[in-house]
Amino acid sequence: MNYNSSNATDPQHFKAEEYPRVAAELELLHQAVADLPKAYKAEIFISFLKDHSIKIAWILENPVVARQALSGKPPAIHIERLFTSCRQNTGFLREFEDYFKNVMSENQ
Repeated sequence: MNYNSSNATDPQHFKAEEYPRVAAELELLHQAVADLPKAYKAEIFISFLKDHSIKIAWILENPVVARQALSGKPPAIHIERLFTSCRQNTGFLREFEDYFKNVMSENQ
């Protein structure tokens, strides 16, 4: 499965309802890590799922979350594919990252 501009009614803006598999994966991820330390949690997952890298400072600050991100559990293949496909679309990417951070910070 590939994500491209044909998947969205407005390819310049991220709308969660147009990516139900991504939203479902993100909700599962949020539930899986809800009890883990908060420091850089969203940033660690975004960085790893988008670029397969994590800043050393974030790892040192929150090694528990870094280990969870590196474990690949729960799977986040649709999130990774969306990050890959929107890499050049900075407005869409920014909105998707904001949505990701909002979901990860719910009820914390």
